[in-house]
Amino acid sequence: MRRRVGPRRAGRAEPFRGALVAVVLCFVVTLSLSEVSSITTAGASTSRSSTLAAYDAPYLGAPSTTGPAVVSVVASVNGNGYYVLRSNGNVDAYGAPSYGSLAAGSLPLGATATGIALDPTTGGYWIVSSNGTVQGFNAPFLGEPRIPSRGWGQHPAAVAIAAAPDGAGYYVLRANGAVGAYGVKGHGSLGGHLYYRTTAPVVAVALAVDPTTGGYWIATSTGDVANFDAPNEGSPRASAHGTYNNVPVSALAAVASGTGYYVLRANGAIDSFGVTSHGSLASSKTMPEGGFASALAVDPTTGGYYEAVDVTPLDGYFNPLRALTSLVPQEIDQGVDYCASGPIYALGDAVIENLYDPGWPSGVFISYRLTSGRAKGLYVYVAENITPKVAIGEHVTATTVVGEVHDAKTCLETGWGDPPASPEQAAGHLEYNGKNSTAYGLNFSSLLQALGARPGLPQSYGPPGPVPSSWPTW
Repeated sequence: MRRRVGPRRAGRAEPFRGALVAVVLCFVVTLSLSEVSSITTAGASTSRSSTLAAYDAPYLGAPSTTGPAVVSVVASVNGNGYYVLRSNGNVDAYGAPSYGSLAAGSLPLGATATGIALDPTTGGYWIVSSNGTVQGFNAPFLGEPRIPSRGWGQHPAAVAIAAAPDGAGYYVLRANGAVGAYGVKGHGSLGGHLYYRTTAPVVAVALAVDPTTGGYWIATSTGDVANFDAPNEGSPRASAHGTYNNVPVSALAAVASGTGYYVLRANGAIDSFGVTSHGSLASSKTMPEGGFASALAVDPTTGGYYEAVDVTPLDGYFNPLRALTSLVPQEIDQGVDYCASGPIYALGDAVIENLYDPGWPSGVFISYRLTSGRAKGLYVYVAENITPKVAIGEHVTATTVVGEVHDAKTCLETGWGDPPASPEQAAGHLEYNGKNSTAYGLNFSSLLQALGARPGLPQSYGPPGPVPSSWPTW
């Protein structure tokens, strides 16, 4: 029942190019998770599985939906295949030689792999993780940002990596828009001007290098694209060629010719800027139910592209945070804290039990009882700075929006709840002393990570004890 928000950063935001367009509500389209087929969409030959679609690019396979979430994809230099990165650092190679993955269990608690970049000289690749570590696989290590483990608000995470076109080095993008250059010349960044803007912490999510100029583009979750020594081709939020629609941007990919780029959004839509569209999961209405379009890579041979989907259902549960913009994981205490904006979904099939409690910030404490899956009968709460969008007694599913996070400068908290009572409480609240992570908070963060969400950040003081032996683990 407290809020911690990272410190404000000095300076004014550098304006983005173009006028803002009006936004409308986002939408969800569905497909059976097991469907695999070939179709023709907008003239584009398309092959897809539930985790990856190929548009005018050779489809060579995809990871299953049972493993860790898909977070990034990169095409090989000669166009003979591609690599898919999962949140645990595992790399799946399709049509291209494998050079290894992050060692199992090597990522510290609360960290995930976030990006992969191909070394055009060796054919190997670099993997960056949210804690700023960079590891090369048949590619030279040239440096990395040093990110303390005390929270994204204070120390923005690494969210993407991109290689220089001549193979001399790479760039690492952080959530505040800062870019670190390693072995190459920097071209500027959004830096602290972006992370805490006037109305919200607008989070940088993607980086693409212009193969012609050597500069780069930075995309934010809220639909802006900023250019640095690269031509301004537009953005979903500031161009007649795209409509932001309040749907988060998740990836950015440049074409080999340097004539433009594609912007991917969470609902599977792909906006084209200076280049030709080859279709998308959104345009063909084939986005997997509960999925989040998480990665995009251009095939250098055909000019088509690969669209990857984070769709990791577990016992019928899906990532409830998938439609939030400016998502900034914060501490794990009784539950998991996030700063964000937008809709938050139910975890799975459930019944709404409660909406309000005056003891919590903003008086909001939405709780629902799960009616299916491994955690059937347990209660989930979503509290603080949220407007409820459901009613008590309502039956909901993983595609039901339970609340709207109404101010990205504030935070929400979500986790396991006690059965309805007055006052409403988080599960294991008696374990919380104001500065520790409870076992229930850590357990819920593990579930969110298993579903493809960024986990919360453990506090330095651990839990006084474990969850009950009957409690599900993830």
